[in-house]
Amino acid sequence: MQEFRRFIRGPVGKLLLAAIVIPFVAVPFLDYFSGSSSADTVAEVEGNSITRGAVNQRVERVRDMLRQQSPNMNPAMLDSFVRPEMVLDGLVNEQLILSAAENAGMVYSISQLNPMIQSQPLFQEDGKFSNDRFERELRARGMTPQSYLRGLRQDLIKEQYRSGFMATDFALPAELEEQRRLGEQVRDIRYAQLDLNELRNSFTVTDEEVRSFYNDNQDEFMRPEEFRIAYVELATADYADKVTVSDEDVAAEYQVRKSIMEDSTANTARHVSHILIEVGGDRDLNAAKQRATEAASAIAAGMSFADAAAEYSDDPGSANSGGDLGVVSKGALPEEMETAIASLEPNVVSEPVVSDAGVHLIKVTDVAEKRDMPPLEQMAGQIRADLKQARAEAMLADDVAALEELLYEHGDLQTPAEEVNAQVQTTDWVPLSSLPAPLANPQVQQALSTDEVRRDGHNSELIEVNPGQYLAVRIAEEKPAEPLPLEEVTFVIRERLKGDMAADKVQSLFAEAEAKIAEGADLEALADLFDTEVEEQDGLQRGGAEPSMEVVNGVFALPRPAEGESSAVAMIRTGNGSLVAYQLTRVEDGNVEALSAAQQMAALGELSNVEGQRNFRQVLAMLREEGDVELFPSRLSPNADDAQ
Repeated sequence: MQEFRRFIRGPVGKLLLAAIVIPFVAVPFLDYFSGSSSADTVAEVEGNSITRGAVNQRVERVRDMLRQQSPNMNPAMLDSFVRPEMVLDGLVNEQLILSAAENAGMVYSISQLNPMIQSQPLFQEDGKFSNDRFERELRARGMTPQSYLRGLRQDLIKEQYRSGFMATDFALPAELEEQRRLGEQVRDIRYAQLDLNELRNSFTVTDEEVRSFYNDNQDEFMRPEEFRIAYVELATADYADKVTVSDEDVAAEYQVRKSIMEDSTANTARHVSHILIEVGGDRDLNAAKQRATEAASAIAAGMSFADAAAEYSDDPGSANSGGDLGVVSKGALPEEMETAIASLEPNVVSEPVVSDAGVHLIKVTDVAEKRDMPPLEQMAGQIRADLKQARAEAMLADDVAALEELLYEHGDLQTPAEEVNAQVQTTDWVPLSSLPAPLANPQVQQALSTDEVRRDGHNSELIEVNPGQYLAVRIAEEKPAEPLPLEEVTFVIRERLKGDMAADKVQSLFAEAEAKIAEGADLEALADLFDTEVEEQDGLQRGGAEPSMEVVNGVFALPRPAEGESSAVAMIRTGNGSLVAYQLTRVEDGNVEALSAAQQMAALGELSNVEGQRNFRQVLAMLREEGDVELFPSRLSPNADDAQ
């Protein structure tokens, strides 16, 4: 790997790298569809694998979004809230939607993606698309052009599928009126509440009871293991001040780039359209050639190339857009097509061309003008920045290679750190579940949990936590788990015991109240049992939270009583353990006065949207039920490889 880095930084390596990169300058998107992962498969969905790496990447992306929205969120809470199992479930749904969309023949061609990407301000400089900016922005997000374009096309196809259900639902005026009548309905109630928190305060717990519970449940009151973590960090940014770039370096690099551009065939790109006749099934090569000849004859007789593509082409990505493949350059298409394109004059249709894909009719619609290299003064700043970045990355690569070996050769971090002019830093006492920055990373947490680091006290491997950022860690000191002092947990134990007493009392009163309701007791009798007063609340609305969400939901589930009468007494236990007995006394339907035309149109649109979402949830449930899905949740564990 080190020899490869040195080779790439040499003059021959630069020319080879430029030969690979330059085709993307003329057509930035055509060859970006590739990529794979070697991580373990955690799910198989319709023949497609979802890897542990993909799940972990999505988990970190979601957690990063939440960190930006709530910087003060407890990391442990964030880890428990965004779990790999939850993310895997979402990825399975996305793959099912994608597979269903592709099976339905939904596609997005490269020519459709190009203008969308080129119009994004994020990828523009001076109001124009910049390929350098495009690749730079993706690298900053840990993405490759391949993965970005593949993901964008898949997202658009999935959204097309969703819209087919969600954007095609509709609602009728009668449905709207019924929704308004029920949705805006209000109800009045009478209720008696036994508040668990108030009941808890009526109990007392002695010091002896607290001490006895503490002794009997020692395992519940332990301070977790804590560690002081030593670490060494290498990052590209740390080398910026160590790099110098002279004016002569900039001028030499400019000449190299200019020479590559002038010599490269990528500097003359052509706008190409084609008609593809596939070979397969009942159609052999001769039949494909015959159909291509029919298409050519139709064009010669006056049919436009675009109409012929729509009628004859088997390429779903370009047939409905006139056969347009966009601007292409050498290396972007099969060799047979490129040979034909090189000899074609603009707006002339080729003879049938045979490739592995089938038989093509090709037309060059435009030849891009040869681009001139901007003057050195205009490019000097960018070239200088590129050279500084490249040299900083090269210095980092040298130190990374050296540190990787030193970590194995030495039993401490200090010596390896000194060899690469880095510093060993040490954290305060922390549990492994709540590491501080820059150690708050699943890979670091996993490394600290291995037997080699945790039990044997070795250095970890060098971990790439972000592009251009590496960490090596070891456990400097360890503090075992120990019981918390009784005085620190006395209040918690006392409140817990009081809560248990109150809960037992509530359970007893609940059974007694149920028996009284069965005997026909009224609300006043239950209020006496609860030692409380009957209260009233008017104007309850659906989704309200007073006196409690459970009571509101229960009230709106009751049938409408006769005018002037009340419903039978009902009882519910709320989420916090309290008891509420209640009865419905009045129902008032929502406003059903006529809306204006504009209001009705907006309301019907919103109702249609709600129905569309509900409809799509049902579609997704059907895909989950009928789809070919196999899950391997045990492989989500960071230590899954060790267990296998």
